[in-house]
Amino acid sequence: MAARHKWMLLAVAVLSFCLGFVFTYSFWMGEVRFPGTDNPAGQAETYQENSRTAKMQASSTSEEKPEAEGLRLLSEADLVRTVISDSGEVLETSTEPLPRDLVGKTLDEVRSVHPEWRVVAFAPSRLTVKIPETHLEELYGHFSFLGIQDGKVAVFRGKPGVYRRLVGVTGIAVSSLPEFEIRNLEQGIPFAGAEELSMLLESLRED
Repeated sequence: MAARHKWMLLAVAVLSFCLGFVFTYSFWMGEVRFPGTDNPAGQAETYQENSRTAKMQASSTSEEKPEAEGLRLLSEADLVRTVISDSGEVLETSTEPLPRDLVGKTLDEVRSVHPEWRVVAFAPSRLTVKIPETHLEELYGHFSFLGIQDGKVAVFRGKPGVYRRLVGVTGIAVSSLPEFEIRNLEQGIPFAGAEELSMLLESLRED
């Protein structure tokens, strides 16, 4: 009886070995497929194609990265400035004509002139920067100048072309002023103290 059981176990072992060999051989030859899977050879081709596509996309992305080297700001360019708090909150965003001292400048030259600016985007027709309010207030908060707000002469705290905070708007319409005065206001007319401000406003009213 014991001998019979041994022969049965041996037969099962041999059968298992044969089935395993046939299964393995069939799998590698591509004759056995699991549900939802493709031919291994096709999978290899798909993998290679995906790899080539990924490399082409990476190369394309690298080539499309904008380069500021050699670019210079045009005279008709816009300056987009965003003043941010220390916590990153946007306090003010303004778009204005590019200051004359930046016309023709490269990215490196802009950073040299205004190291406090963080340049977000640089193109010949548009310069976009972010400026920390605290830094600007410490540097330029004690300065004042006349500028333009909503078509009227306005008083600002700060430095023209660098930092400005609106203090108040006068009743003087910019449209009533000579062209040269409008250009001066666009650039900003600095003043020191209430007496000088009063004299500037009086001269503008007379115009």
